[in-house]
Amino acid sequence: MGAPFEIIATGEADHCSEAIEAAFQEAARIEGLFTIYQPEAALARFNRADKKDPTFLEREVLEVLAEAVRYAGKSGGAFDPAAGRLVDLWGFGPGGEVKRQPSKLSVARTLQSSGYTYLNIDLESGCVRSSCESLHLNLGGIAKGYAIDRAVSVLKKYSIQRGWVSCGSTLYGFGKPHWRVAIQHPRDETAEIETLNFSDYALATSGDYERCFVEQGRRYSHLIDPRTGYPVSGMASVSVIAKTAMAADALSTAAFVLGVDHGQGLLETEPGVAGFLISEDKKGALQFHRTAGWSSFSVSCAQPVLSRRRFLKTAGMIAVGLMLPGGLMRPERSEAAKIRFTTEKEALARMIPEAGHFEIESVHLNDDQLSIAQQMAGKGFRKRTYDFWVGRKGEKVAGYALKLNVVGKKQPITFLIGIAPEGTVKGVEVLIYRESKGSEVRYQRFMKQFHQKTAEDPLRLGRDIRPISGATLSSRAAAYAVRKSLGLFEVVYKGAEPS
Repeated sequence: MGAPFEIIATGEADHCSEAIEAAFQEAARIEGLFTIYQPEAALARFNRADKKDPTFLEREVLEVLAEAVRYAGKSGGAFDPAAGRLVDLWGFGPGGEVKRQPSKLSVARTLQSSGYTYLNIDLESGCVRSSCESLHLNLGGIAKGYAIDRAVSVLKKYSIQRGWVSCGSTLYGFGKPHWRVAIQHPRDETAEIETLNFSDYALATSGDYERCFVEQGRRYSHLIDPRTGYPVSGMASVSVIAKTAMAADALSTAAFVLGVDHGQGLLETEPGVAGFLISEDKKGALQFHRTAGWSSFSVSCAQPVLSRRRFLKTAGMIAVGLMLPGGLMRPERSEAAKIRFTTEKEALARMIPEAGHFEIESVHLNDDQLSIAQQMAGKGFRKRTYDFWVGRKGEKVAGYALKLNVVGKKQPITFLIGIAPEGTVKGVEVLIYRESKGSEVRYQRFMKQFHQKTAEDPLRLGRDIRPISGATLSSRAAAYAVRKSLGLFEVVYKGAEPS
């Protein structure tokens, strides 16, 4: 789904593990239904089908599509599941990144082949028709929320009393005590701007910093106004609390596109919905706007919280945790002793044996490079400067290597990732392991799965990379370290002549 999928269940360990596994399987099933990246998936079949004939789709897909069309109507087209070609045009779809503003003519032409009003959904017969031959569907703004709702439903069927499911910027928490969550500042990834306390609600945030590119100093985000064909300007983020993740997902997108006045008006008309909208003027100053119901969820930022962005890191600590007063959680076991499995010198010699010597090259990412690398890795970075080992054979570059610390369950794991000059993974090594368990991640039966992978490979744990039983969080950390390394290599070295 383009973002890590995280599940927490509290209770007896074996029962929680069984429930979590079933919930992950349900999420994978939903992804298979709604993805546009797999040729045989429902939406991909519709997008390439001859629109002169009706396309028969799974009932579940049609129902979610009908709900998306309902939100499209309520928002006056600000949310539109039939704007797939616009998403592709701006480089945020299956066609790949473009990283530049398309021409006005191409935007105008693409607008003519977009729009939910072209759709006719017949739930009784199980088909959908389009009066526009080139129309493409993309349910990325609502299907992720639906997948979260379905995963929550599975957890509850297993009688899990308290749980949490998140995917990227959308989450759902249920049970007692309430969950504390902090919303990230849209212009400072290290700062938290609002703290919430809730249970049996979903939270979704749409921000222009999640997926974007920068051209000539201007930020272009994936949040495109389907009515104009251009990315929205003047908004930084919108957070929405709703009873379902699907509703929160769709409404946060719609309100972001509508802007403060109309977006806040839309949220005020939805029962059980609260919103927090952050606009930005031309000088970069932020203004904050809250709906009437938002204050009932807001608490003091002085209390300990789980940051929405940093939650993914923290989640490893509490997959099956013990509750403490105030909603905080305690890791299962105390920190293990630090184990050094190998040195950088030894790992470099194994991964790039042809190199006669190595040099350290420090690189600093510009705005464009940072934006692209973050998109490829799947989440934001906390720094811009990285040190690459550059292995040389004579005057030629034999390979590159990058050392990264990535949190596994609760402690950072130090990885060294080797990359060939053409951009394929030469090897992955664990240098230092600090967790209480899961060190099996260092074995070649797991690490060899990354060999020869490139930035074009999705490297999704459980789909493209098989995790190690009992070491899922460490496996996930390794997959992210490889994605991040490949992203950094792509923006810094790809296309450069080896010298």
